[in-house]
Amino acid sequence: MGQAHETRHQVFVSSTYLDLVEERRAVIQALLELDCFPAGMEMFPAANEDQWSLIQEVIRLSDYYVVIVGGRYGSVTPEGVSYTEKEYDFAVECGIPVLGFVHADPASIPVGMSDIDEEARERLEAFRTKVRSRMVKEYRTADELASVVSRGLIRAMKQHDRPGWVRGDQAMTEATRTAIAELRAALAEAQKERLQQAQNEGASEVDETFEHGEDAVALQFDARYWSGYDFKTQAIELEFTWDEIVGGLGPLMLDEAPESLLKSTFEQLATRALHEIEDGGWRGTENLTVHVQADSWGIVVVQLRALGIITNGARKRTPADKAVYWKLTPAGDAYLVKLTAIRRDTAGPEVAETPVQS
Repeated sequence: MGQAHETRHQVFVSSTYLDLVEERRAVIQALLELDCFPAGMEMFPAANEDQWSLIQEVIRLSDYYVVIVGGRYGSVTPEGVSYTEKEYDFAVECGIPVLGFVHADPASIPVGMSDIDEEARERLEAFRTKVRSRMVKEYRTADELASVVSRGLIRAMKQHDRPGWVRGDQAMTEATRTAIAELRAALAEAQKERLQQAQNEGASEVDETFEHGEDAVALQFDARYWSGYDFKTQAIELEFTWDEIVGGLGPLMLDEAPESLLKSTFEQLATRALHEIEDGGWRGTENLTVHVQADSWGIVVVQLRALGIITNGARKRTPADKAVYWKLTPAGDAYLVKLTAIRRDTAGPEVAETPVQS
């Protein structure tokens, strides 16, 4: 029986900001105590179309959506709808479980925390009515709000099973582990036969019946970054060619290299690749690290073995050294040289022909 996976849920918190600072702080603390990942508009530097695209993606990836309605309607979009209501409508459109929390006595909210403009007050009241059409609870203080949010979210989790997030090292299913183990066993046997044949025949070519070279593979990673309150983890997909993988890891295996070093080096390559992506908001992200998920790393190792590029290290080590070591095969060494060695330009400069004197 496989181990239980610890699933954590992402909760998007939506509200006006300056008038509800204490309320948001209390709610975020409550979410953290429930082992949830809080997300919200304060993660984003400004309200414009670029940020809205990113906010949409964060909402779409959230498991639950919490909206807090106080005494202000908030700043509005060019369409005349507040950003809070725009987020709310998008969450409903996506089918995300929505939990609404409205102030029980708006008349008691201090003037500085309420809308004075009549049109804004009317829009706020219409928005309150819209929120009340779904699951809604009332609150009077920040502490009371944190309490009703906790109870409401626990109830929502029981009523609406959401996928949540699982650590990459726990995400592999038992079936996937078994399949990879069986494939590795079969490949180990084939590897021995291939190496023996290569030694007997002097062969130094990889098995090109498997994907290689410029063929691309999509791999799964967990991106960890600072969100303003805590570190967040988001599942992402990055694409590499097999030549990029061999070129990045091959030089480490000219001598035998521990798998932990190969994996961390590959994660550094993935982090740099993610920083260079124009779309998605990753460029310049603070404290960004990328960790390859276990099943994707297994795919890399298995494919390199299937190609005949790597094999297990054979050097004797102390009993205390439990690490797995990999080294290039003769075919892998030849492939790496062909891939990365710099060729000399032998063309030379052009020489003008000299006419023959008669």
